[in-house]
This record gives sequence, C-alpha cells and structure tokens, in this order.
Amino acid sequence: MISGLKDIINEFDTFILDQWGVLHNGGEAFPSAIATLELLKQHDKKVVILSNSGNTHNFSYQRLTDSGISRDLYIDVLTSGDHMRHNFKQGKFTELGTNALVLGWDDGVQSTVLEDCGLTSVDIDDASLILCYGVGRATVADYQYELDIAYARGLEMVVSNPDLVAMSPDGALKLCPGSIANAYAEMGGKVHWHGKPQVEVYGMCKTLLGGWDNAIAVGDSLEHDIRGANTAGISSLFLTTGIHADDLNAKKAEKSEMDESSLVAELSAEFDVKPSYYIDWFQVD
Repeated sequence: MISGLKDIINEFDTFILDQWGVLHNGGEAFPSAIATLELLKQHDKKVVILSNSGNTHNFSYQRLTDSGISRDLYIDVLTSGDHMRHNFKQGKFTELGTNALVLGWDDGVQSTVLEDCGLTSVDIDDASLILCYGVGRATVADYQYELDIAYARGLEMVVSNPDLVAMSPDGALKLCPGSIANAYAEMGGKVHWHGKPQVEVYGMCKTLLGGWDNAIAVGDSLEHDIRGANTAGISSLFLTTGIHADDLNAKKAEKSEMDESSLVAELSAEFDVKPSYYIDWFQVD
C-alpha cells in the first residue's frame, strides 16, 4: 500500500488515469484529485485520461471542466468511444453492414454516434449488427427480447463502453453497457470490445503521448484498469474506494483476521489480476 502518489512519483514518467472513480463520479472532482494533478504537472509528468466512456474525448473535456478540473492539468483524453469510432473509420466492421439495432443512453447523442460510425438506426428485424453504447433501461433482463432475436439471427455486437457498472455521484452503482455485452457473450453471441482492458487502446494511448519510458495506470476497476495494465505490460495503482469498495468491506467483515494488503490480494486473485500498488484515494499523501 502507498499513502499517496508522492511515494511513487519519481518512478514513472507517465500516468494513465481512469476518470470515473479516480477524478470524480459524475459530479464535482474529488477533493484530493485536483491537488494530485497539480503535483504531477509540477513534476512534468505526462498525464492522459483513459476512460471507458462511449462518448468522445470532446465530451470528456467538458465533463472534466464542469467537475473543476482545468484543461491544462492533463495532456489529453482517450475514450473507449474514440477507440470504437477509430475502428469503424478504419473499416474494421465493414462486413457487418450499416443497419444497427442501437442500445444507448437517453441523452440525445445517438445521431452523433450513428454519424461518426456511418450507421443507420433500425429495428431488430432489419438490423445487421448491434451497436451498444449506453443503457436506457433498468436491468439487463429488459434487453433480453432483442438479445434473443439478435442471437438467433447471428448478429454481432459492437460495444463502446465495456464497463459493467459505474459509480454515481451519490455513491450508488449504475448499470453500464458492458453488462449487456457480457450477457450477450455468455449466450454465445460475438462481441467486439473497445476500451480497457483491450491492449489496442493502450497502443493508441502511447501513440497519442508520443511514447513513454515507464508508465503506470491508475484506476478503481480490477476487471478493466488493472487487467488492462497487466495486459499492456505496465504498472498499476488500484483505488480501493471505487467500485470494489463494497467487495472489500464484505471481505473485511468475513475475514477480520486478515490485513488489508491480503484482502486486496485475495480480491485481485478472484479477477486473475495483480495491481502493483494500491491506495485509498487519488491523493498526494
């Protein structure tokens, strides 16, 4: 365990930060986040935000600014939505056609997503693929009807946000597109994943930054942030106060004789990942 980034700041030239759970949860920036970003800037560190968001980096710029995080505190943002759009523009999904059953957020950005990817929104009976970039219903079960038809027709799913859940400003967990994609994959459907933990997005990140010597990824998801770092062959810092906080608290209650380091190691092993370090919050010390 480390108490803050001051403990390891001299070991790395590049810090790859998750957004939700590290810098904010959709509202104002966490109290320690801005001071920590300022510390990284003072030490001339490369800072990039790598987010499993179905939206583009432009949307993240505004959300970060609204949270109180100045644009000069990071070099850039790369999202899983950027990764997906890149692959569509590169022709990776040409064989899937352009008629999409769209599963998205109720946020008015569907037309932009479709335009970026060269797709047309259609009903399930006319679809040649599924585009999953958001969640507009309460549970995965609410999508089962369309998933059953899609699977029977052999449709493939492209998902722009692989997160299963995300923290809300009030601390509650909300359903994310990855949960729908997971359900489809478990049925036997083919899913094209984007963002963390896909190794390709770390390559895009490295190109965006002009390379790095020694990078560390910071995040609160063992499944995405830590697995992604492990897959990319870089170090990782796991935040215990994020989406796994309840899991760790349950382990503490069940195994009170174990120290926190052992509990984190045990939980990490359940996901078959290994963080290099862990910390409570994204903080200086």
